Amino acid sequence: MTAEFRHPYPVNLDIRGRRAVVVGGGTVAARKVMSLLRSGAHVTVISPTIDPRIAEQVSAGRVIWVDMSYKSGDNFTTDDDAGRAFIVIACTDDPTVNAQVADDAKAAGIPLINNAGDPAQSTFANVAVTEHDGLMLTVSTYGQDPSRARRVKTLLHDWLQRLEA
Repeated sequence: MTAEFRHPYPVNLDIRGRRAVVVGGGTVAARKVMSLLRSGAHVTVISPTIDPRIAEQVSAGRVIWVDMSYKSGDNFTTDDDAGRAFIVIACTDDPTVNAQVADDAKAAGIPLINNAGDPAQSTFANVAVTEHDGLMLTVSTYGQDPSRARRVKTLLHDWLQRLEA
């Protein structure tokens, strides 16, 4: 997100049955994959290595793993529209690869693109989420400080639990 994009429109997206492509297989990718799965997305991961949490989902048949390094244009579209990615998340440890993924996704017309390392190349920013007793609270730093958002999320979660006690 660019500096001008400081006041995004907050929404909850229904991504059930939509295709999500995650490029990267580490800890950050695992968090993204688990969140996408909870939301009902069909997830494909492109990475030569994967976090054990992703491997578990691959073994269970819930994630498709493309065991290779990203190559320009990989797996964003297929012959039919049902196979077209709706969300692409770039979260490798290589900023050059992440930038290429974001550029390729934009060129392919993917509506939701997130470069985990560069909010300026993203069309959306992830939020920290906590759920408690029928409530879903989200915290955003506009993609600028994910660790701060996670800390505030934890404080909110703990506060909500104390309220219920």
